[in-house]
Amino acid sequence: MQEDFKAIEQEDKDDDQALSDEVADRKKGDDDEKAARQSADDGLEKRIKKLEDNSATHGEVKAAKDEWKNKIEHVALGTDYETVEQAVMQILKEKGMI
Repeated sequence: MQEDFKAIEQEDKDDDQALSDEVADRKKGDDDEKAARQSADDGLEKRIKKLEDNSATHGEVKAAKDEWKNKIEHVALGTDYETVEQAVMQILKEKGMI
């Protein structure tokens, strides 16, 4: 009977140890998963910040569009200073004045 009791105690002790090991493994796994999630979050935050830093606002895009539209209109109408200057220089060269 005493042998049965010792066997039961040993089995109980083994079960307690297995349970303790499983709890420790799960806790370690939770910590590893938490660290992995934090690392992934940090990486995403860096990518978002980089995109925000390289992105133009709606106002900036509209201003650039308006500026290019004005430039195109001046070039198309021949009222762009650089275009007019080049045309005058070309005419003066053709006439032999430069």
